[in-house]
Amino acid sequence: MSAESDKMVLDAKKRKSAFKLNPDKIMRSATEMGFGSKSLELLKRALAVESLGSMPFSLYRAPPIIERAGEGAVIYDADGKEYIDMIAGFSVNNIGYHRREVLDAIIEQFKKISQYAEMLSEVRIKLSELLVKVTPGNYPKKVFYGVTGTDANEITLKLVRFYTGRAYVMTHWADYHGRTSAVSALTSSFSTWAQTYPVPPSDPAIVRFPFPYCYRCPFGLKRDSCGLACLHHVEYMLASSYYGLSSPGKGLTNVAAFLIEPFQSAAGYIIPPDEYLPGIYKIAKERDILFVVDEIQTGWARTGKLWAVNHYPGIEPDIILVSKSIAGGLPCSAVVGRSEIMDSWGPGAFSTTFAGYMLAAASALKTIEIIVSEDLASQADKKGRYFLKGLEELKDRHPILGDVQGKGLYIGLEFVKDEREKTPAAKETEWMASRLLELGMLVKRAGYFRNRFALSPPLNITYQQIDKAIEIFDRAFAEAEQKFNIKKS
Repeated sequence: MSAESDKMVLDAKKRKSAFKLNPDKIMRSATEMGFGSKSLELLKRALAVESLGSMPFSLYRAPPIIERAGEGAVIYDADGKEYIDMIAGFSVNNIGYHRREVLDAIIEQFKKISQYAEMLSEVRIKLSELLVKVTPGNYPKKVFYGVTGTDANEITLKLVRFYTGRAYVMTHWADYHGRTSAVSALTSSFSTWAQTYPVPPSDPAIVRFPFPYCYRCPFGLKRDSCGLACLHHVEYMLASSYYGLSSPGKGLTNVAAFLIEPFQSAAGYIIPPDEYLPGIYKIAKERDILFVVDEIQTGWARTGKLWAVNHYPGIEPDIILVSKSIAGGLPCSAVVGRSEIMDSWGPGAFSTTFAGYMLAAASALKTIEIIVSEDLASQADKKGRYFLKGLEELKDRHPILGDVQGKGLYIGLEFVKDEREKTPAAKETEWMASRLLELGMLVKRAGYFRNRFALSPPLNITYQQIDKAIEIFDRAFAEAEQKFNIKKS
């Protein structure tokens, strides 16, 4: 090998080694963070048998050992320490914990049968009948089941291409749609791609365009004078046959679908300006492009409406993807779309053993009943407004808190070293995530620059718990500002 080749190999090894964690360092961090004796013992056992590539080790310097849930938005670790829950299992536990009605439905179904291949059952058919009613779109719809949100995206990616006969699918940069080899091409975050090193996921017919992240506009413009450049960019991509996406003069397009998150979730709960989604929907409809929304995190009342697209009257997605909180904590996902699309391919076009299994269907029926009958969307809206008011007051006092966004109990916080320059406070955000754990709060760190918190508490969080969360945030922000010498500009 040449010296240059040797250097490339060494560089590759160095880059790979940067991902690796040190178990001894994790244990030291756990001790420094005040983990109890049982948590320390269990963490040591976990480090001996669980891969360090799993998600818990990416969230904190040392992950807590979650043992049980309390009332509202409270979680306890193995030593009984209480945490305010700002994660809800990654927006899974929207209805909260310990809902006896859900448990009763699961037990009743378990006594009958819990799973049998992917066969039809009465409880599954009832769930399908309910899903076509509660999802947006005043047209005949049908359902295709998976188990995870990634399944739902994989199904959809294949389906829209089969139905339209077109190759291209357009999505946002930094959208999150899953981590399997095919779907990772839709999930254009480096933290996802890097883990498939040295060959990143590749699908030459996935086309990406910028999400309207107005706090850090990708075009360097100001919101009050940008003229929605993000929309014009998409129109520009479709306006010329040179791009290969369309032939405007002939009224033809090679694009099967826009497959997008209405709000960007794994990226840190980023919400576009009000005009954006109606604008991108209009572009799709004018060009005969399917409009597909991934509501896996934003759905089921999280944003103060049953669906995020419900904030924009007139939008009727051709397909909607749902999962996470659909079944009260059991794995379940569904693709719900126009009947003519859903029936366009042959039987067995996609299969996974637990798709639409009876236990999840029973749990989902009861979970959806709770969400609708208790109007959790309105509760999320009211509590979200209350929470946002407290966070905006913190923003006025704390220069480290650069931006606050939210709809319902879908709230994103962005942290900066300098208010005026908006310098991302990545190291500071990482420190605060672990400090909040010490202070009794679970948060998810996210963001393009790893400088955001994505807050998604259970929708039955109490106002007293929101007040306590504000107090904890106030303390953590003040400590971070002092530790990292962050002052008002």
